[in-house]
Amino acid sequence: MKFKIITLVLCLLAGLTFAEEYYWPRTYYVSAGFGAQVSKGDFNERAISGTDSAGVKGYIHPPALEFVATPDLMVGVNLGAFSLGLGFQYWTSEQVMAGFPDESYRQDTRIWRAGLEVTYNLFWPDFFQIGLGLGYSYSSVKSENAALFGTDVYDAEFMGSAVAFIANIHYYITENIAMVPALKFYESWFKNVHCSRIDNNDLDPYLWQTFVLATVSIQYQF
Repeated sequence: MKFKIITLVLCLLAGLTFAEEYYWPRTYYVSAGFGAQVSKGDFNERAISGTDSAGVKGYIHPPALEFVATPDLMVGVNLGAFSLGLGFQYWTSEQVMAGFPDESYRQDTRIWRAGLEVTYNLFWPDFFQIGLGLGYSYSSVKSENAALFGTDVYDAEFMGSAVAFIANIHYYITENIAMVPALKFYESWFKNVHCSRIDNNDLDPYLWQTFVLATVSIQYQF
């Protein structure tokens, strides 16, 4: 995880160096918004079986994640028509746990995502711009009482990465303030799960989950 964060920061610094060398117009920005997302994939379908060091078999139930709300926070730099940003999302909600015969078993779930986004803004530097871009992020999904080994229950955390396609609109209300509605499509793969009974466990095959996030943010550039 630390290596991935360092890599994202180095990419952002490389962009700043490139802009300095070629004298691209440069501004910085921060933005805060809120949105909702739906998802579909392996999390909705089944529980994951696992065996502890004593050979006891248990099941880890991922949250269905069918609908969640989340803030969307960004900080970054505009390099001419390009925008590079570091984003962060964090939310908690009660979710249905997959693998049960009904939806009566629900548990508190904490989800966060952090990543890098790069977009190209059509019609820059007009007050109305359309942004298209790509992103890469790291995600963690943790649910309480999601792993069952006999009568014992444990919290479980799924960890993975995602690539994203991003489409947004910048509508500048003033020279420095813009309203930014956006759609972000995340194709995520979760490659390991952790609970105290089995520690870190690699998933084979990976769990794939598609997220579609719609947000509206206010951006301030300086």
